[in-house]
Amino acid sequence: MTPLGRSGAAGAIVGLLTGLLALGPGLAGGYLLAYDMVFVPDQPLTAAVLGTDGSVPRSVPNDLVVVLASTVLPGDVVQKLLLLAAFVLAGWGVGRLLPTPLAATAGATTYCWNAYVLERLAIGHWGFLLGLAALPWAVAAAQAVRRGEPRAVPVLCLVIALTGLAGSTALVLVSIMVLVLLAGPGWRDRLPAAGWAAITTVGAAAPWLVPALREAGSMRADPGGVAAFAAAADTPLGVLGSVLTTGGIWDSAVWPAERAEWLLAGSTLLFVVAAVVAGAGPWRRHAGGAGSATLAVGALGLLLALAGATPGLDAAVRVLVVHVPGGGLVRDGQKFLALALVPLAVCAGMATQRAASRMGPGAWLLPLLPVAVLPSLAWGLHGRLEPVQYPAAWMALRDEVDRATAEHPGAVASFPFTYYRRYAWNGDRVVLDPLPRFLDVEVLVNDDLPLTGQVVGGEDRRAARVRAALAGTGDLAAVLAREGVGHVVVQRDQPDAGGQGQRLAGLPTVWQRGGLALLRVSGPVRPGPDRSLPVGVAIGGLTLLAAGGAVLLPRLRPRC
Repeated sequence: MTPLGRSGAAGAIVGLLTGLLALGPGLAGGYLLAYDMVFVPDQPLTAAVLGTDGSVPRSVPNDLVVVLASTVLPGDVVQKLLLLAAFVLAGWGVGRLLPTPLAATAGATTYCWNAYVLERLAIGHWGFLLGLAALPWAVAAAQAVRRGEPRAVPVLCLVIALTGLAGSTALVLVSIMVLVLLAGPGWRDRLPAAGWAAITTVGAAAPWLVPALREAGSMRADPGGVAAFAAAADTPLGVLGSVLTTGGIWDSAVWPAERAEWLLAGSTLLFVVAAVVAGAGPWRRHAGGAGSATLAVGALGLLLALAGATPGLDAAVRVLVVHVPGGGLVRDGQKFLALALVPLAVCAGMATQRAASRMGPGAWLLPLLPVAVLPSLAWGLHGRLEPVQYPAAWMALRDEVDRATAEHPGAVASFPFTYYRRYAWNGDRVVLDPLPRFLDVEVLVNDDLPLTGQVVGGEDRRAARVRAALAGTGDLAAVLAREGVGHVVVQRDQPDAGGQGQRLAGLPTVWQRGGLALLRVSGPVRPGPDRSLPVGVAIGGLTLLAAGGAVLLPRLRPRC
């Protein structure tokens, strides 16, 4: 095995070990339901999965990947494999960038074990973690293009296309990384490669870009979301110090407790500063021009992460969010911190290798520092991730909805009309309403996002009209029928179920069990939004096939 092969293997082993340690008991049978991370048994292929139901395509094409994988494996197994894959690919990718197994071990540990990974895992952003895992592979592919290696451009395009499967944020992160790495001195020679990368990016983005552009006139993001989703201080070091120490997510509910302690927060900051100061020079010498470009991407990532919390820059973010189709992608600015984690990881690896010349075998203890300052990431995030099974009543509900909608077609509305749920069978942990993924019909939900002290307005006009009807005194059933709703599922074990249930008292109950009730909306039901063919998914699939073919065909071609 070559030295780089040994480094990659060391990084992959670190990724696997950190993944096993982080997920811990969460790897047992059952589903991990936390905030936006919702997996269900046998997720059906619906218009929402294909991005053709008229809603904001936030989980396109991630959910399609899950649906297809779930035809082969149980849904909970698919979930655990995706989460573990994020850790393994992240460690492996960083390891391949570094020259020795020791450097790879330190770099992979830094990359896989930090506050960004903890907070995004706790809030359920598994697609973000796959995007994080793709970044070092994009760096390696862009480095190969800069060196003029054969088949480097097809490999780069394949990395971009595969990243597109992880969703919009993952693709945006990788696209920024590639763009900066292909820029710089000699950029004219790399223009053809940049062109192919841009074409691949647009094709890979098509599954969510096409429906977003089609519905752009009706999807207006709440400008208040910029401040609500801006980076926040999860340490005593303020917003800047929190972001510099790889954290600063906007949701205080997922902040690790130890980051509130001056000692651990300060130790993390010292580790980051020491890694960058000691490792930046060796990294530039090792990676050449790509090394400097990677450090530039890190600086850009920090700037983007802090933009929403910085006076002046936040106004520019609001303009993008409100007036540019798809601009809502930038309102959660802290996610762009992922771009800074790659240079931090490689600098940590190079700094550890440099320290080894003075410390000898003791240098192998340095990779443990990230784990020491963030113990909350261990063992299912200290109990935040606990596998559960869906109750039998939920499985029965799916069958009943199939039968009821066959007799009386229409969408299903989920009540109480709130975005998140707390289930006793899920340990009262906050989780996104599972019904849209659970049922094989269109499910209308309230996309207003309740946060501490405010509510960020949703972008679905149909949901807005239902909210207005709930706030008034008119005929709620008539409004539901006009919005194409034929049935309502009432989850009676949720807060506000009683109050909103009174507004549905006149609807006949066709089924109930275990806190769930299915009500029929009487009268004519107006058809829902047009479900056109999934053009975006088709374009994305063709892009993936083309990129894969460009890599594989030269190897399959017969040699004379």
